[in-house]
Amino acid sequence: MYRILLACSFLVCVYFSIGAYILYAQIPRYLFPNIVLTAKTQELHKFEFYDSFKNELLVREYGGSEDRCIIFFPGRHGGVKKYEETLFKTFQTNYFKVFSISYSGQDGAIGQVYDIAVLVKLITDAMKAISLKCPPERTIIYGRSLGATVAAHSVRETEISGVILESVAPSLSVAVNNHLNSKWYLSPLRALPISTLLPKDYDLSEPLSLLVTTPVSIFQGTNDSQTPLSQLQKSWNYGDNVLLHEVKSADHSNTYIQATNEIVKVAKSMLVQP
Repeated sequence: MYRILLACSFLVCVYFSIGAYILYAQIPRYLFPNIVLTAKTQELHKFEFYDSFKNELLVREYGGSEDRCIIFFPGRHGGVKKYEETLFKTFQTNYFKVFSISYSGQDGAIGQVYDIAVLVKLITDAMKAISLKCPPERTIIYGRSLGATVAAHSVRETEISGVILESVAPSLSVAVNNHLNSKWYLSPLRALPISTLLPKDYDLSEPLSLLVTTPVSIFQGTNDSQTPLSQLQKSWNYGDNVLLHEVKSADHSNTYIQATNEIVKVAKSMLVQP
């Protein structure tokens, strides 16, 4: 019996140690899994940015307008092809130029995201390059799911006309906790001090507190179980420039589909000259 208890204790220690190590040192690899591009994309142009280890950030450009521009940040599973046929097409129909971000290791971008801070630096460089094509006062940032967190933390040093976030978590630790809770074999790891173990928690309130003069709209599905609306409302301490749009009956995967027309409408309103 003693040996059995000892073995069980050892396995429990290994289980939690591995979990703590992943949260502390390997979380970017799990947040940004490799996504293979299986079909040809339809962009007009594409350009690349690299970190010191040759990991690539890939930007695709769609549409000819230079009066309305939007920079799109996808969620953790990329998926540029599905957005080409849905979201991008609608934006182009409404005379927007779309710049789509693909993270390292996803949708044709080589390498692997190993540090979120390095990724944010690459994105800042990309947005500076985009500003040479589209004036900042005519440019909107749009991020969905994990991409909303990345987008919000990438706009500090960049002048933009507005920010649209969709299906976003209040912080990275909340998002990780939700994911762990969704898997029975991972749920015990919720006992770990997740926010302490993460190199940075990427709390949404931090970047939004710096965007006090920039209009921000958040679209959240009422049936979203991955980033529940209730969690966002519970932590709501954002400024008067931030509006919350509840998308009725939408879940995490289809909020942008159900709210496409409203999202485009909001984007247009952000570009109206004062």
